[in-house]
Amino acid sequence: MADTCKVLITGATGYIGRRLKDRLLKRPDLALRLLVRNRHKVRPEVLTRVEVVEGDTFSPEPLAAALSGIEVAFYLIHSMGSGQDFAERDRQSAVNFRDACIAAGVKRLVYLGGLGVKESASRHLLSRMETGELLSARPERLQTLWFRAGIIIGAGSASFEIIYNLLQKLPLMV
Repeated sequence: MADTCKVLITGATGYIGRRLKDRLLKRPDLALRLLVRNRHKVRPEVLTRVEVVEGDTFSPEPLAAALSGIEVAFYLIHSMGSGQDFAERDRQSAVNFRDACIAAGVKRLVYLGGLGVKESASRHLLSRMETGELLSARPERLQTLWFRAGIIIGAGSASFEIIYNLLQKLPLMV
């Protein structure tokens, strides 16, 4: 029997993280651990199939516990909901996570950023770009896969809900 690969997902209660978690749960060769701020946001039927660590990238002890023994870590978090200082929080979160991954001996970090060019990017997209740069700044110690996606729209996503609400209020615009 093949060895089990230990995988951590941050942002597992978000739109992409939930879907990734559900897909990876179908893989018998993976053992999943989730780093979440609130374990009550994880569905009860999932709690029996994964290990959950409650904390965030600003809490060193839970972060170290979440990364202990992990081979692959998915970084699917952002600080957009934290107000005007989101870019600084994104920077600190990325550095904390990268350094904790290195300290824990994580082999691979997977990051999902956004498409765009710096010259015309929004503050949010600039922050996503900087996050990717910070996460991948130590290639000699941590292999980082940086995927870039355009807008992600699907039932339940923030983008989908905005478009849906616009259509409900302004149907003639379509």
